[in-house]
Formats: sequence, C-alpha cells, structure tokens
Amino acid sequence: MSERTRHLLINGWFWGQPATGSGQYLHGLLHHLPAALPGWRTTLLIPRLSENVRNIPPPGVELAEADLPAYARGARLIKLAWEQRVFPSECRRLQADVAFVPYWGSPLLPPCPTLVTIHDLIPMLLDNYAAKPTARAYTWLVAQSARRAAAVLTVSHSAQEDIVRHLRIPPERVYVTYEAPGTPHAPVTDAAELQRVRSAYNLPESYLLYLGGFDPRKNVPLLLQAYGRALRERPGIPLLLIAGRLPDPNDDWFDDPRSLIAELGIEGHVRTLGFVLDADKPALYTLASLFLFPSRYEGFGLPPLEALSCGTPALVSDGSSLPEVVGDTLAPVPVDDETAFADAILRSLDRPTDHAVLLAQAARFTWTDTAAIIARIIQAQL
Repeated sequence: MSERTRHLLINGWFWGQPATGSGQYLHGLLHHLPAALPGWRTTLLIPRLSENVRNIPPPGVELAEADLPAYARGARLIKLAWEQRVFPSECRRLQADVAFVPYWGSPLLPPCPTLVTIHDLIPMLLDNYAAKPTARAYTWLVAQSARRAAAVLTVSHSAQEDIVRHLRIPPERVYVTYEAPGTPHAPVTDAAELQRVRSAYNLPESYLLYLGGFDPRKNVPLLLQAYGRALRERPGIPLLLIAGRLPDPNDDWFDDPRSLIAELGIEGHVRTLGFVLDADKPALYTLASLFLFPSRYEGFGLPPLEALSCGTPALVSDGSSLPEVVGDTLAPVPVDDETAFADAILRSLDRPTDHAVLLAQAARFTWTDTAAIIARIIQAQL
C-alpha cells in the first residue's frame, strides 16, 4: 500500500487582501510554496461565501471553504471564531498533517503540528496600537497560542529577537524567513511606461520619495522636519513627494502630512500624491533620486526593498529590521535624529549608490528562497 499523501492546510483569512501586509505575504508565498513541497497536497482554507473566493489560488493549491458559526457577530468575534474554532476543526476534518497560519493568530489548542508567522510585535511593543481592552485580550491570547505552536516563523532577525525576548519562546523554535516584494519590482526601462506614470502623477524631473503609512511609528513628522532642515541648507534639492492613502483630517491619531507641511512652511517643496496603484509603483520608484523611510519600527519593511529592487537607494532609520533590508547600500540613520537624517539626505544625493549594488542587495530576498526554508520546517514536523 502506498503512503498517504501529506496534507498542508493554510489559514486563508487574508487571501484576496494583497493591500495588507499579511495578505501580501500570503499571496507571495503561495506562488512558490507548492513547488517547494513536491508530493504534498496544499489546501488554502477561506470562509464560505467570502468574496475572496473570486481570487483563484495559484497552481498546486486547492481551495476549500468553511462556514463561520452562527454566533459570530462583529469583526473581532468573527475573526476569533475563525481562528480558534473553525480552522482547528477543519484541520481535523480535512486530515491535515501540518497547519500553517501565515499571520499572528494560531489556535490555542492546535489539532496538529502548527506553524505561525509573526510579522512583528507592534500590538505588544508600541503604545496605543492595541489600547482597547479587547485588543489587549486578543494580543494576550495569540501570544499564548504562539507558545504552543510547533514552530514560529518571522520575517527578520530583529523580529526574531523581539519574539524570543517578549514571548519567551526558545530561539531554536523561531525561524527567520525573509519577505520579498509581493508583486514584481525591477527598474523600469520602458520610456513609454515611465512617461505614462510621470504624466499620471505630474511628477517633477527629479524628486525624493516617501511611500507608506501615516501612523505614528512611520515617523512622518521627522521626515518632513529633516527634509525642511536639508532644504534650508541647500535650497536646490529635489522636491519631496509623499505617497500613500492620506489619513482622515479629523483622525488625530495619524500624522497628516498636509498640516505638517503647512506648519513647516515647505508647501512649495513637498507634494502629496495620495493612493498609488501597485502597477505604478515600479516606475515611481525608478524615477526617484532617493527613497526616504525613517520608520521607528518594522517587522520587515517592504517599501525600502521595493525601492532597492527598482535601483533606487533607500535611506532608513537604524530601528528594528530596516538595516537588514538595506544592507551596506546606505548607512542607516539613528532613529529620531532629525539633524542626522537631514545630513544623510544631502550626503546620499552627493554620492549616489551604484545601481548594481542596490540590485544585488534586493536580490537577496526572494519568495523562492523563503518558500524553500518554510518547506523544510514543514517537513521537519513529521
């Protein structure tokens, strides 16, 4: 009698949500994991009647659906029921040999060896990111569940250190599996495509670029202050473009760049682009002289890697994982040091980094390599 085919069941809660970090991770990984697990059956489990069913999984991945319990009402309770009741139950019903939860939300009572990916410990380490009692309770729950997982994956050595220290999980059970760009990024050489994006966003001939969020850890006020300082020292530096979906002006938790730009009196030198389509990002990065990303904390930090992949140097802070992403391309700047960041902007413009060095650093991060590492961890659970 032949041996039963081994079965991997993946929690697909974030399937069809490539705009989220966890969704981008899931989508990128699924295109490569089946090839790294020859002879295995790989199934992606999603909620029944979810619009995500319209997103067809890549070859080698089966799609399964499961019902949410009738009592689940409200976003938090629905997600909790999915993670703690539905997914474990389906692991048993579908006879999963190994389960994989590609975000921080594994079952407290895992029915089989379970891998969980913890991208970062933002809810635990940063003030006001999980301030409500329900959010704190959820963070406590998933911290307990992670300790019961067979293996914990994370996306940088910095995040690994946080997990070992704060979740008290033995380091030999925490594996670094780097992320990679969710969609292909490479220097755009097609003149028509470059002109299309330049016209669509009315881009100046040369510019500095920030693309990301506006929550406090992103440090957008320091970015604007440092740029203002650099501008005073050298009035002829390129314009700064701020890309990303702008926050509601009435939500004072986010740092609204529009009001900050006005307060600093740099309106003529800084422009906001708002939401940028994924298809336009490679050209936007390619045309930039320098990418700026002074975030205080990142589990990984995809935007700097996307910039490097397009041949654009990325100036980052030295907090958390960002030095791992940029490597030796540009020296990171101390977190929250406005003067040092301003000086580094001018220095980077004066001494551009060789494109070959930038592309070589970006090439270190691939989904093929990440899938191969995860596949070995999965196979080691048997």
